[in-house]
Amino acid sequence: MNYADLLKGTEVTGQSEIPPRPGDKPFATEVYYKKDDLFYGKLHIRKSNSAMYLSVISKIPFNWKQLVGDMKFAGTVVDSAGGLLWLKENENTIGNDLAYLEKYLTDMKNKQSKN
Repeated sequence: MNYADLLKGTEVTGQSEIPPRPGDKPFATEVYYKKDDLFYGKLHIRKSNSAMYLSVISKIPFNWKQLVGDMKFAGTVVDSAGGLLWLKENENTIGNDLAYLEKYLTDMKNKQSKN
């Protein structure tokens, strides 16, 4: 799987194989990414079923939980708290959500700088 294609528009900064416990066989791959100074995080991909979870970390919103009700994601919100957001994604939704987040956070950042 080409992770750079999945995370198109971001900078891939690393990759790790994740075991459930040290010394065990990895059950997931995590690909670390960042998008300028807007957001960063990791894409967690399970080896057993290819389930994908995207973590999004940003200092722009104080709390994602207050925002996700009005946001329109292609994937599904799994959790949100403070500056951390988790989305369940697939190969068809991740690109749309990354582009949406970039636009949403850019607009929010520009609005905050005007105030």
